[in-house]
Amino acid sequence: MFKNYLKTALRNLSRHKINAAINITGLAVGFAAFLLIFLVVEYEQSFDRFHAKKDRIYRIGRVGKNADKNGYRTGVPVPVTAALRAEVSQVKNAAAIQGYGEVQIVVPGDGNTGFKKFKEMHGVFFAEPRFFQMFDFAMIDGDFKTALSEPNMALLTKATAIKYFGDWKGVIGKPLKMEGHMVKVAGVLEDPPLNTDFPLKVVLPYIPIAKNNAQNWSGINDNNYCFVELASVSTPEQLERSLADFTKRHIQPVDKGYDLSLQPLTEIHYDARYGNFTGRTFSKNLIWALNLIGLFLVVVACVNFINLTVAQAINRGREVGVRKVLGGSRLQLVLQFLGETGVTSLFAFVMSLLIVAFCLPAVNNLLDIHLSVSTLYSGRLILLMLCSLVLVSLISGLYPALVLSGYKPVVVLKGGAAGSDQKAGVLFRRGLVVFQFVIAQVLIIGTLVVTSQMDYFNNADMGFRKDAVIYANFPNDSTSRTKIDYLRGELQRIPGVNKVSMSMYTPTAGADGWATGLQTEGNKTDKLDMIVNMKIADPDFFSVYNLPIVAGRIYFPADTMREYVVNEAVISKLGIRNVNDAIGKRINVGGRTLPIVGVVKNFHNNSLSDPIEPIVLTTAKRQYSLASMQIDLGKAKSVSAAMEKLWNSAFPEYTFEYHFMDQTIADFYKQESQLSQLYKIFSGIAIFISCLGLYGLISFMAVQRKKEIGIRKVLGAPVKNIVILLSKEFTLLIVLAFSVASPLAWFFMHKWLEGYSFHITIGISFFAVTMLFSICIAWLTVGYTAINAALENPVKSLRSQ
Repeated sequence: MFKNYLKTALRNLSRHKINAAINITGLAVGFAAFLLIFLVVEYEQSFDRFHAKKDRIYRIGRVGKNADKNGYRTGVPVPVTAALRAEVSQVKNAAAIQGYGEVQIVVPGDGNTGFKKFKEMHGVFFAEPRFFQMFDFAMIDGDFKTALSEPNMALLTKATAIKYFGDWKGVIGKPLKMEGHMVKVAGVLEDPPLNTDFPLKVVLPYIPIAKNNAQNWSGINDNNYCFVELASVSTPEQLERSLADFTKRHIQPVDKGYDLSLQPLTEIHYDARYGNFTGRTFSKNLIWALNLIGLFLVVVACVNFINLTVAQAINRGREVGVRKVLGGSRLQLVLQFLGETGVTSLFAFVMSLLIVAFCLPAVNNLLDIHLSVSTLYSGRLILLMLCSLVLVSLISGLYPALVLSGYKPVVVLKGGAAGSDQKAGVLFRRGLVVFQFVIAQVLIIGTLVVTSQMDYFNNADMGFRKDAVIYANFPNDSTSRTKIDYLRGELQRIPGVNKVSMSMYTPTAGADGWATGLQTEGNKTDKLDMIVNMKIADPDFFSVYNLPIVAGRIYFPADTMREYVVNEAVISKLGIRNVNDAIGKRINVGGRTLPIVGVVKNFHNNSLSDPIEPIVLTTAKRQYSLASMQIDLGKAKSVSAAMEKLWNSAFPEYTFEYHFMDQTIADFYKQESQLSQLYKIFSGIAIFISCLGLYGLISFMAVQRKKEIGIRKVLGAPVKNIVILLSKEFTLLIVLAFSVASPLAWFFMHKWLEGYSFHITIGISFFAVTMLFSICIAWLTVGYTAINAALENPVKSLRSQ
């Protein structure tokens, strides 16, 4: 029997090639989108899940007293880790790890070859040996206990060792120069998995940091993380209570502006408030959104299959009648049609796997992730795919099977319309089309909103000049600092360089900047007036970045801190209404009490998702490590070449790299840009599948109303009127779908925009464009079938009457 079912299914598919191709394509595209989304979500949810103690490891963070979006920080004072180990009974173990970026590394030559230089933008860490007791990063050569037990030693990952020395074997004992300090390789780590927020490349002993800051409870580096392992007999709630007492004893006497917080390791990858060492988070809301989109795309594909199958049902009415007359039961017919659906779904499933394999490189490139085709062979994914195949086959095939098997043989064998008694089913199928277009229109509106927000990001005024500005770091050791004036002079001589400034950070340092406390001279309490972001820069900084002064003046050139310039946000928080009244007022910032000599107009220190921060600018030549230049864009190539030559001459062991400010700002919105591209892709898929559904319904209606169309033509109805007659219903369906999709899309996108301090307003134009686009797509889809039906010779449809 099964063999007969299979033969019949294959024969039917071969007889209706176009219908089968459309069915298979719709299901394959929907299924492929679902699988790709599942792979992405599975990858994002796997971060740091490979650690055996993952459920008992927590990160200690900071939460500001007035915890706004910027009130959540990762770094803690250095003494916190040792004190937690000694004083809190709920802590079984605690380990510190501190990350460093843009580290210059020199591999000395061996006499036959010259030295090699590298610049690690991230991946260099100072860590305690205890860190590797808590986290499962394997060592393939060496011992953790000895490798990190003394200063001036280093661990390299396998890939890093190969990059530096050509091979990872035999590298123990070889020297490296890191930021001017000599260290020796003491061990080799296995390359960390790609799904970790600890991108280890080089690990150095934490000993110097712990020794130099043993009693420094006030200084905080936001890259100084503390992780604790919860004791087996303790609960997170108990640890939180102990942490609150610990804060009162150690933190509050020094800084009342924040409390220590507890964050599970399993939450770090999803929490953008704190961030992580990679600088990349993937919110759980986005995971939910992707899951829903994937589910809806599969359902939309199933709906499309139902409409197309039922649309062709009338052509099989006589087959059903003959089978029933010959003794076929309804159950047998249901199994027959379900079998056909299963075969179709199987073809679609195989096709979807090919689509996934073909699209994986593009997905990896778009989302900056690392998925491989081998991921498709995991046991969990294979089980999911088999279950999905069965479920999709049942969802797609059950309703058409019940409809087809329910035909009355007496009616169809006499030449009656097979679906004449299926009027209730038509309403159901119209509802399915409405559902398809609700999903498509929500995605279209979402795409328009996200794209418009991205345009706003790219074109918004940051409060400073971002175009035609190039910047590059230089070493900050004592020898290099003596070359700052020389470097400035040489840069000014380069043709195409208009202005030059030396500073510690760019205007957009954000969370990487120097956050410190501000107190007015009249504040005699321990309470800070505010937390500010300190910018160390020379007076030319204002000219290079076009920062307008709204009151007072720019500070005078100086090698040390002499005067302050503050932004309008500082004045506002101090309660000063007139910016001119702030001139001459003395404030204490970072332990230095100096006068305010100028007020600069507010500018964005972070992305537009964050509010404008209070900012204080001053001079301190010993802190300068970055050169910014305003250049002629037409000479950018020659300027960068001249800069590289100058860097190689002045700092021979330093790797030269430069950046354009506008590109740096664009990188702020990398995830939003990825989301925009995803929405465009998903919208296109939903529209494509929905149009196939429309095609199915118009085909069904054209067959159902064949005689009506014939009579209208005989009575003189023009082709135009018949096309309008058939198209009018679909326009109403699109309008109905739009009435449901609009409030849904507005609600979800409004919630999304609330995550940004600066954003667009969702105007009526988004909905008008969506409505117009949907109607145009619908007309194009139904037009071909409607015109064919209207042009058909009425004799063919009326000859039996």
